[in-house]
This record gives sequence, C-alpha cells and structure tokens, in this order.
Amino acid sequence: MSSVLAVTKTHGSRNEIFVIDGAPDALLPAGDVARAVERLCDRELGLGGDGAYFVEDLGDGTAKAWFFNPDGSPSLLCGNGMRAVGRLLLDRHSAESVLVHTGPYSFAVRRAEPSSHGVARTAVELPPVDFTPADPIVAGVEYPFTDGALPAYHPSRTVTVVAVPNSHLITVVDAYDENELIATGRRVAADAETFPIGANTSFVLPLAEDEAFVHTFERGAGLTPSCGSGIAASRATLSRLGLAEPDRPVLVRNPGGPARSWLQEREGRWQPLLEGNATVVYRTELEPSALLGEGAVKWEEDADPAEASAFAALYEENAGILRARGVRPSML
Repeated sequence: MSSVLAVTKTHGSRNEIFVIDGAPDALLPAGDVARAVERLCDRELGLGGDGAYFVEDLGDGTAKAWFFNPDGSPSLLCGNGMRAVGRLLLDRHSAESVLVHTGPYSFAVRRAEPSSHGVARTAVELPPVDFTPADPIVAGVEYPFTDGALPAYHPSRTVTVVAVPNSHLITVVDAYDENELIATGRRVAADAETFPIGANTSFVLPLAEDEAFVHTFERGAGLTPSCGSGIAASRATLSRLGLAEPDRPVLVRNPGGPARSWLQEREGRWQPLLEGNATVVYRTELEPSALLGEGAVKWEEDADPAEASAFAALYEENAGILRARGVRPSML
C-alpha cells in the first residue's frame, strides 16, 4: 500500500472530481476503497466533491482509470472527470492527445482551444451511445424506448432511455422545474424493480438552435452542477428526436458552466464528443489513514488563483445568459 496519496481536485463545469495518482488496489486495501472515497467526498468531514478517479499512468500516452461516485459506489464513466484526467495527463507529458482505459472502454482525450477567458479545455471521445442496452435500464419495456410514456418514471412526461455507457433517462421539457427533476430522480432511485441498475435522470430545455440547458440528477450523487455523460446522453437524444443534426456542435449550458457536444458516425453508431473546461482547483497529499479514520480530514492545498479567476469569468457569463433566459436553477 502507498504511504501517501497524491490528490488533485479538479472540476468540469463545477462537477468536482478528485484525481488520485495510482490504481486503487495499490493505494488502499480493496475493502476500504469505497469508504475512503465516501469520506474524501464528504462535504462536512472530508474535502468535498462529486466523485473520484484513480489513475494509473502507464507512461506511454495511455492510462488506466477507475471512477467512484461520492457514495463510494463504482461507475463506468464520469465525462467531466475524464476531461480533467486527460488534461492532467496531457500536461504531464506535454502531449496533444492521450488514451485512457476504463473497464472495457477506451477514451481518447485531446487538448482543445482555451476559452476567451483563458480557461483550459479538453475534448473527450466517449463510447458510442446505445439505445438498445444489453443491461436493461428499464425492466419490462421494448428497446429502443424513445420519447415514451412510463408512469413509474413520471406521471405525464415522456422519456428516452440511453446508455453512454452509464444508464440515462432523458426528458425534453418546455420549461425547467428543479423540484420536478429532483422528485423524478428520487422516484427512479427508489424503484429498483423498474430501474434495476439505477439511472441518471436529465431534463433538457432547448434554448435556441444548437443550444440547450441540461440538468441531471445523478445516481449516487443527486443533483449536481453538471454531468458529462448526461450532456452526451442529452445531446444524442436531441438528435434521436430530430431536434439537432448529429454532427452539429450543441452548446450545452449546465448550472455549473458551458460545454459543447456533438456526434460522429462510427460503424453505424453515434459516438459523442464532449468538450469543455478541465480546471485544476488544487493539489494536495493525504495519508491513506486520514481517509480511513474518524473526525474531520485535515489537508493543505496548493491552488492556482489565476486558473480559478479565469473559470469564474466563464461561469458568470454562463449564469448571466441562463438568468436572462429565465432559467434559474438553485445552483447558479
């Protein structure tokens, strides 16, 4: 086991993800990983975040990664976190692209142009979207399930089911109601019979041509400022419903900031790309025992004020546009 954990707190559209150097089983006892992640992400006793990536840098332009939700449960993907993982590897190796392996999937991450505010951005190629998932996201329905009624999900709204590879339930709305989104997400989380593997729930509000607001209630995390795979699933659903051409970038505004997503054709399937900020909040080191003990975790951080200031300008611009259009989520 490692004597110290090298931890970088990052965020993609304020979706705060810890990136930890090394494979989880090389850093912590296998039975303690979930507990350590939950404690790390605890916003009262820990450092506070929305999940953690463990990353083993293989040194040849590739890496292996393992993602855990803030409750310590494993997940196949965090799109916003993958942007940050890629950014750290790109910077470390002075590279333009890297390949990150997670379970059976591989993610190509490339450096993108910084924003006009000076915000570092990356673009990640996610696995092809799947409207007929092998692991049923909703039990007892025929796939593809597109824009269909599902009373267990919502008494009146329709939903589209898609995997990217995380399971997602996407609803296009004509007005955003945060309480309705929370109630729907909680309904899904509480109904394991209908939703046997759980699912993220997103409401999508088209704002203009090639522009939309997306907010996601994430499995294992609840309402978050942004969800990268939720952006990709929402983007694919817009094209599935004929509301956006697949290859046209759509500007997606989350409460936590803006990102772009579009689809490329690969062997008859849509592969989403997700482009947005990959911001370093701070770096720190922790003793593994600090995440396995009791009481509040203590840490010292090495932050970059210029990086925080650049993103703050981008965030305020995005928030102002949403407010002007009558979209006022509580996280703004």
